[in-house]
Amino acid sequence: MIATYLNALFPVVFCAALGWLLAKRTTLLSAPGLSQLVTQIGLPALILNALLTMEAPLAEVSTTAVAIVLVLAVTAILGAVILTLSGLSVRGYLSMLVNPNTGNLGIPLVFALLGQDALVHAVVISTVVQISHFTLGTWLLSGRFTLKSALSNASVMALMVGGIWHLSELPTPAAMIRTLDLLAGMTIPVMLLLLGRSLAGIDLREWRRLGRIFGLSLVRVALGVSAAATVIWALPLAPVVAQTLMIQASMPVAVISYILASHYDGPKDDIAAVTLISIPLSLLAVMALMQWAPVFA
Repeated sequence: MIATYLNALFPVVFCAALGWLLAKRTTLLSAPGLSQLVTQIGLPALILNALLTMEAPLAEVSTTAVAIVLVLAVTAILGAVILTLSGLSVRGYLSMLVNPNTGNLGIPLVFALLGQDALVHAVVISTVVQISHFTLGTWLLSGRFTLKSALSNASVMALMVGGIWHLSELPTPAAMIRTLDLLAGMTIPVMLLLLGRSLAGIDLREWRRLGRIFGLSLVRVALGVSAAATVIWALPLAPVVAQTLMIQASMPVAVISYILASHYDGPKDDIAAVTLISIPLSLLAVMALMQWAPVFA
């Protein structure tokens, strides 16, 4: 199992490391529109392609969305309690603990470990987490609720279109599937390269209180695993859904948490450090879960 995990993990880590190296040594990833190319074209195409070609019933995908909402809710409650008891700012740190990196890292990792059948569930989870970033995340950091920006997100619109198309049972032209497959094909590798680029841009010179940083990193992963295990125990989830949920919930702090904290004057230096420290902890947690967790048996 460990050898299988490491073999699946290698291309994910390699592409992210390549992105980090390219960002440090070249300007190949410096185009400002590259991130928008993925978020506005690549990821919506991936979502549509996954929904239109999936063999699982739509009810199963809906269950996936409900499951990740429950995971986020449990994580938010427990995270708020832990932060309050620790004397840390709920406003500054809660979104970081609640919303994992289900996009740039989670989707590629699920695809590498579980294959094509799990991809649709991974993108549904990632889309729900995106909504959480731009609702809960911006509300906590800015004090303003922005549901409009979340609903106008291209990935959310792709999820709604794909769901309606699937429900209508309309035939999907082969040319459309081939086009979506072509556009979606760029998404996972570019997302990993951009993850590396984002990590390369984080300033590490301002690290302080390493104990707190390591503690927050550990709490992010532990909360995700605990919340996912609780929801998996409570809901009758299909094995592929439960496995995808567990992996996605175990992901590290999302880079977008650092970006939002920088924009809204949050604790960006701590979040930058936690973003990096939580990545190896998350990958070790997933390896351990795949080895010993009953959901992967």
